[in-house]
Amino acid sequence: MTKTSTIYDVANLAGVSAATVSRVLNEPDKVGEDKRKKVLDAIKELNFIPKADAVANARKGYHKIGVIAPFFTQPSFMERLRGVAQALAPQHYELVIYSIDSTEDLNNYLSTIITTARVDGLILLCMELEKNMLDMLKGAKFPVCFVESDQQEFDCVNIHNLLGGQKAAEYLYSLGCRRPGFIGEKSGLTYAVSATEDRFRGFNFYFANQGIIIPPEHVWIGDFSYNQLDKGIKGFLSSGNLPDCIFCSSDLIAARFLNIARSMGIDVPKDIKLLGFDNIDISAYIGLSTVSQNLDMSGKSATELIIERIRNPDRPIVNMNVPLDIIERETTR
Repeated sequence: MTKTSTIYDVANLAGVSAATVSRVLNEPDKVGEDKRKKVLDAIKELNFIPKADAVANARKGYHKIGVIAPFFTQPSFMERLRGVAQALAPQHYELVIYSIDSTEDLNNYLSTIITTARVDGLILLCMELEKNMLDMLKGAKFPVCFVESDQQEFDCVNIHNLLGGQKAAEYLYSLGCRRPGFIGEKSGLTYAVSATEDRFRGFNFYFANQGIIIPPEHVWIGDFSYNQLDKGIKGFLSSGNLPDCIFCSSDLIAARFLNIARSMGIDVPKDIKLLGFDNIDISAYIGLSTVSQNLDMSGKSATELIIERIRNPDRPIVNMNVPLDIIERETTR
């Protein structure tokens, strides 16, 4: 009978303490890279299964789907997660969320998840990974699906941000707007999809094709923290010669813009028409026109692709595009 490896076997092979092995499994960010690599290599060589996972794997019908996301507390991410949870509920899967704050976090979680196979499937939200990380995922023993990142070698649910910016411009142009402006959040994470920049490029491209160049003073892309964002919006609105329409890279930014504009006596939509992006739940309550990227649908679709691949590992790779729709409300009427 083959002897089952224990945490002490892993510790001996890696030349570390059992406590260090436990930290690698549960809090990988608290272990140095060299020791963490030795432990993960030992786990792989010994085919060690942590006790908690062994118990879980023994439970009939028990499965885990992991979700890795940066800044997942933002409403757009929460609504995607709602779609994931809705798709998992009837399947009796457990949802495990990994929140990423740094490249080191991402590397730690990915290497640990892949080595220990502690999930049955993994969804990555708005992640743009380096080649070494993609290579790690290709070797995973579970299916992987990307959302809002076009990865040809994995199942993907794509959101075409460039097209979203073009649709926003086309809609505002159809309303007679000829002095466009843009406000967005600067993407500061190397592993996150550059959604703001892509939406602006699409927006700018459409107007340029109509012979309209957006002047630099009508563009603000900066820090999303409320103090910096509010300061940027107030400076934007105090500059004079205002645009006749504003496209914001997210509904959260558009909501802040709407509140500040009204506090400064600027009429939306009479003075400035305002369009957001995402169609988060609060948009309907504040009358915000927006580009809907069907957040719940994207989370639900990614989950369904994962479950399908668990049941049929050899099916062809699926790359689907989420439809983008203009939702017209009071801020552009």
